[in-house]
Amino acid sequence: MIPKENSDLLDVRNYRPISLLNSNYKIFTKILANRMKNFLVDWIGEDQTGFLPSRNIKDNVRIIVDAIEYFEQNNKKEVGFLALDAEKAFDNLNWNFFKFLSQELDLGLQIQNGINSIYEEQWAKIQINGQETGKIKINKGTRQGCPLSPLLFIFALEVLLKAINKDENLQGIRLDKQNYKLRAFADDLICIIENPRQNIQKWIMKIEEFGNVAGFKINMNKTKILTKNMSKVKQKELGEISGFETPAKIKYLGIWISAKNNQLLDLNYSVKWKEIQRDLDKWSNLNVSLLGRIAIIKMNVLPKLLYLFQNIPIIRKASILKNWQKTLMKFIWKEQKARIKYSTMISPKIQGGFGVPDLKIYHEACALNWIKDWIKLEKIKNLNLESHELRRGWHGYLWYNKFKIEKQFGNHFIRSALIKISDKYKRRFHTKNPLWLSPLEANHRRLLGWLKWPTYKEILNITLNTRNPPQLKEMQEIQLINKNVSCYQYPQIKDMYRNDKSEGFETEQGFWERVCQLNKNTISIMYKKLLEWELEAEGITNAMLQWAKNIGRPIYLHEWESIWRKKIKYTYSMDMKENWLKILHRWYLTPQKIGFMYKNTNNKCWKCKSQVGSYHHMWWSCRKMAKFWTMMLDESNKILNTNFAKTPELLLLGLYDELDNIDLNTDKHTFFITAARMVIAKQWKSEKAPTKDAWLTKLTEIKDMDKLTFLMRKSNGRAIRATNWSNFEDYLKKR
Repeated sequence: MIPKENSDLLDVRNYRPISLLNSNYKIFTKILANRMKNFLVDWIGEDQTGFLPSRNIKDNVRIIVDAIEYFEQNNKKEVGFLALDAEKAFDNLNWNFFKFLSQELDLGLQIQNGINSIYEEQWAKIQINGQETGKIKINKGTRQGCPLSPLLFIFALEVLLKAINKDENLQGIRLDKQNYKLRAFADDLICIIENPRQNIQKWIMKIEEFGNVAGFKINMNKTKILTKNMSKVKQKELGEISGFETPAKIKYLGIWISAKNNQLLDLNYSVKWKEIQRDLDKWSNLNVSLLGRIAIIKMNVLPKLLYLFQNIPIIRKASILKNWQKTLMKFIWKEQKARIKYSTMISPKIQGGFGVPDLKIYHEACALNWIKDWIKLEKIKNLNLESHELRRGWHGYLWYNKFKIEKQFGNHFIRSALIKISDKYKRRFHTKNPLWLSPLEANHRRLLGWLKWPTYKEILNITLNTRNPPQLKEMQEIQLINKNVSCYQYPQIKDMYRNDKSEGFETEQGFWERVCQLNKNTISIMYKKLLEWELEAEGITNAMLQWAKNIGRPIYLHEWESIWRKKIKYTYSMDMKENWLKILHRWYLTPQKIGFMYKNTNNKCWKCKSQVGSYHHMWWSCRKMAKFWTMMLDESNKILNTNFAKTPELLLLGLYDELDNIDLNTDKHTFFITAARMVIAKQWKSEKAPTKDAWLTKLTEIKDMDKLTFLMRKSNGRAIRATNWSNFEDYLKKR
């Protein structure tokens, strides 16, 4: 049993059971679940977004935030947002109810028999402090950890959702023949109740009526109502009528919501950032490496912010994200001055960067994921509420810049934040009129009210001839695609086409169109593209130029790419990866650099004491280091039976000459080089050069780590070739 967070540990009702189910059971129920999803995705309405493909939690938050905006402008109407909490929702589900429902809907004998075989008879034991109780018979509820459980729950709950939507006595928002009464993510249910003082009892009775047959019971202590456009006296009256608390804010799906959307930033982002700062303060004193600190940000900080970015992308001030990013960079550099450029830190690893998340770009990527709905025009219910008072269509504001003329567009907390980001990248995505653009929707959405709008992709004759703009199809051809287009609309389309013709039309599918067709991974794909644009002026870094100067020849981009690819994935060792990156980006402070930083400081090499301690000298040309590298290369060639030449591009960058006879020993040779560089770094400020014994000790550690890497990847089912260390092990035995 595990306790619920922030609950009374002395109350047994606040403990959740951990259900241990065998593999055969899970495989069987997973098969049933996959088959059942095909039916549920069509039968369950769009108000339920839990556990079904192509449904997103952000749509629930979006509807509620848009509903608050609706009542902000219709401030004469009273409304209550009932955040319903069910008492042990999954544990109380009545078996007979969903069995009967599956029969009524005729799910098929195979599905019905499968469900009946699981929920015919169940027994369980409870283990407490290692001691087991006797068998306990289970007569209700679904099992935790069972793939079928959440689907059975939303299957049963859909009866309540359909009943509420059909009941005309239960008032929500009525807009353009659409009802907005509730949203659900599994058992997280929120109801939009207009005139709550008069209607709340009707809602409660409907829910209790369902609960009597399905086992659904309202938790009176945790259910709350957020009110809007109601005085304190009326709120108190509502609380007395319903028996529910009427707080100033409620938490729905992890997002704090209040009666004013302009409080979303403070209630969510500000609170979350203070929590993150406390964590960073605790972690700052830990002895964690550079890559380790970056990993902390990726695994512990980014997911928390990314959830908010996806559900409420409302940050307008760039200074907020900029200050947060500075705090993260201070954590990475332990409050010291950064030794590597910020652009290099956020660059992808495959381009030689460190892959540090850029919060501004992530926020913009999440915002563009919302804007994607404005382009596709498929989520009609969401879009109608979000544009309830607008004169024109979404494409008019997105492409034709009508938001600059009609200030009403900006009087919406979400729209005003999103359009700013859309306008920033619009001409990046398209240099000409895009094919997704619908001229009729842009100007006559409110007047015509169609569900489907003809786009330029459908109404133009697209040809391979790019010299002349594509011609508009005849009305009869367009009517085959969209029968709503009549002799009244066709001249309007023709007029708008003539205006757009001067700018031209894109005739091929671009990046933005391809992203709009995706249902998964859109944020990560978008982030990569925005990051690419952000870094497009950073193609050649100062470190790359310095290495070319030290080596005495240009290092071409394909050579850098081969270096970056090789250094990313060949080991799980963070120390080895970090060593490679620090070398490539010239991270180490040299006497020469310290001499520039502080006056009257000796800039001579710490080892030979005679030459200026430049980066190249400290790693390569110092006589003590030259002797070490000669020893290391001679022993390596002897062990591996190779004949590599002593060059800085090989030993410092791992760049092999194309004329070398590269074989399977190159991976081992990379390990040999890395061991040498790591012992040099460890004795960076020492007067003595590393010894042969120190190098062999480090190489032995790397050998053990490589074998561990092989075993871990093999256990994870990833194909990998094992490194043959027999030559090195024989060498050690002969010493």
